[in-house]
Amino acid sequence: MTTAVRLRAISESLRERWASLTLESMRGNLRGARRKITTARYAAEDFTADAAVRVRRHPLSAVSIAMVTGAVVGSLVGFGTGWRTRA
Repeated sequence: MTTAVRLRAISESLRERWASLTLESMRGNLRGARRKITTARYAAEDFTADAAVRVRRHPLSAVSIAMVTGAVVGSLVGFGTGWRTRA
């Protein structure tokens, strides 16, 4: 009986040790994920700010690029939907 009690105490202490290691690794992973999300948010903000500045400096180029992009995407979507209705 004492052996069973000792084994139980040993297994509980090992379980607590492993649980604390797992909890620490989860906290570290969560901290790293938060840092990466923050870095990505700052990068997106910088990109949008840079794009706004470029549009203000070169409005004609921005409008022409938007028109060409819209025409290409519209053509591809139209071709794709037309292709499906023919089949």
